[in-house]
Amino acid sequence: MRQGAWSMVALGAMLLTSGCVAIDAGHEGVLVEQPFFFGHGGVDGMPSKTGRVWVAPTTKVVEVDLRPLQYSEHFDIISAENAPVSFDAFMIANVVESRSPELISRYGANWYQNNVKEAFRTFVREEVQRYPLFQLTTDPSTRTKLQDAIAREVQSKLIEKQNMPIRLNRVVVGSILPPKGVVEQTTQTIVQEQRKLTMVEFQRAEEAREKAEKQRGIADRAYRESLGLTATEFVDLRRIEVQKEIVQHSPAALTVIMGLERFGINLPSPGADR
Repeated sequence: MRQGAWSMVALGAMLLTSGCVAIDAGHEGVLVEQPFFFGHGGVDGMPSKTGRVWVAPTTKVVEVDLRPLQYSEHFDIISAENAPVSFDAFMIANVVESRSPELISRYGANWYQNNVKEAFRTFVREEVQRYPLFQLTTDPSTRTKLQDAIAREVQSKLIEKQNMPIRLNRVVVGSILPPKGVVEQTTQTIVQEQRKLTMVEFQRAEEAREKAEKQRGIADRAYRESLGLTATEFVDLRRIEVQKEIVQHSPAALTVIMGLERFGINLPSPGADR
């Protein structure tokens, strides 16, 4: 068979074995050529947009998601005062449109795992370890500071320095908590401290009440002596005053049965007018 005939056979076989690849919305297709016999392989610099793409059997299509994706990392590390803390950190980023071939050519499809993951974890770890445990777990503004600082590190030392075709949307640091045992111990400490404060306040209230009672007793004694009354007579007077207050603040119909001591101020002594 002549050479031209062989070429036609090869071309026909290639057409029969070529395929159609569908690129989903929000994605780009990167063509990676791997010829069998002639030509140069490698990544095609022009990405395929949404739709169907016909490719040769020796061409691989790598579909790259252009939408913002969230990459999460869990941390169990030590704070500035050597106290353990646990939390999650998230990097939300997307591939820059039309630069997906550059990304695949330089970093491959697993670009985050291969080139970003460890750097991101290092930035997070270094920033968190600047703060003490109490500030990390109780001050809401600390998380904002952490997120801003980590985002700056990722942008300047990773994306811009290496000219990565990645757009950083934001960095999020989740709730930072000490381990469960530390939380329980802290809770017990808070309960004990609160119990101490409660007992101190109760003692102060009792001392204030006792002081008030003494002051009132001194005032009552001075009042009785100014009237020239005996202790029994003063008790009768106070009883009358209390009953008067009851009558003034009682409903319209009220019956009061008043009793006096044997030697009260209104009870004449036996045999006085015989």
